[in-house]
Amino acid sequence: MVTTKKATAPTAPIPRRKASTPAPVKPTTQSAPASAKGPAPKRARPAPEGVPAAVAKAARTAKQVTRLIRQSPVGQAGTAAQAMVRAGKSSRLRQVVRNKVVVVTGASSGIGEDCALKLAAAGATVILAARTPQKLAETVARIEAQGGHAFAYACDIADLADCDRFCQTVLENHGHVDILINNAGRSIRRSVKHSFDRFHDFERTMQLNFFGALRLIFGFAPTMLARKQGHIINISSIGVLASPPRFSAYVASKAALDAFSWCAASEFADSNVRFTTVNMPLVRTPMIAPTKLYDAFPALSPDEAAELVMKAVIEKPKRVATGLGLVGAVAQALTPGISEFVLNQAFRLFPDSLAAQGVDSDGDGAEAQGLAGNPVELARKLFSQVFSGIHW
Repeated sequence: MVTTKKATAPTAPIPRRKASTPAPVKPTTQSAPASAKGPAPKRARPAPEGVPAAVAKAARTAKQVTRLIRQSPVGQAGTAAQAMVRAGKSSRLRQVVRNKVVVVTGASSGIGEDCALKLAAAGATVILAARTPQKLAETVARIEAQGGHAFAYACDIADLADCDRFCQTVLENHGHVDILINNAGRSIRRSVKHSFDRFHDFERTMQLNFFGALRLIFGFAPTMLARKQGHIINISSIGVLASPPRFSAYVASKAALDAFSWCAASEFADSNVRFTTVNMPLVRTPMIAPTKLYDAFPALSPDEAAELVMKAVIEKPKRVATGLGLVGAVAQALTPGISEFVLNQAFRLFPDSLAAQGVDSDGDGAEAQGLAGNPVELARKLFSQVFSGIHW
């Protein structure tokens, strides 16, 4: 195990030219001849390729309305209110994590890195775990440059022996862990029919997403129980609530961790050790980058996703999820037939990647072949907007 610890001049304003006043144009009820003088009529912007003109015009109108609202007194008041809410959250986060020891796995990029930065800024001592020492060192440097405290440990969460060494080293060096954030994970997007000869995909996904996270819980929970305080946060997926097609391996691994957490929570409740499951929607991280289909999908930024995790840290709820995720879970329970029909439409609408089909591709162009500029692509975009945040 490798341990890493750190010890232009302003431009003059350009003078504005005095605009000449155009001559007034007399109103007329007749059409002016083509050669008549006067301001030329504005031409409508051409719609982007593959997008109907009406859709493009509606999008432009929506942007204009949004801009006007933001510039209005009401919009400015809303912006100020949001700033006050953010300040309140920062204060509450500081009250919860100041001088606490927080472990974040998968902390070298994406959601984990943003969580580490926010926690350190709030006064926590952050323990970073990931496979790449160099990236970990860069994250530690960013934290320390902001005045925070962080320690980095290179650890492969899919290696159970490495997990044991990591837990032992952290406890020896820091005494205890107050909060464990199981963020490291692996996703696989492949339909079941293309997985019959790829059982190892399920083994690898379970090894990291379930067994690795479970090993860390087993490593840190005993001291939490002995001290009668602790918080375990598992980063799960909206897929556990919505059951999207092509994610059977990924969703099964996350569902296993969810189920374990709900069972363990009832056993630990009187010991003041809490469990929180964060059913995260689609987030634009390196994990989804290979799936080019997602480039046009609405997705959270890592910073927005980290805010959901901070909500879990502050409030300690049983679950943090989006409204759509909860609706998906209710729909599965109350109207399973309708849910299955909708999910089957998604299965037919969003194909397997060429790699999942075992077809050689030539990069981004091959991955997106036949997707741009046709009615099917428009249907995909509309579907992804209606069911925003779900992995398809």
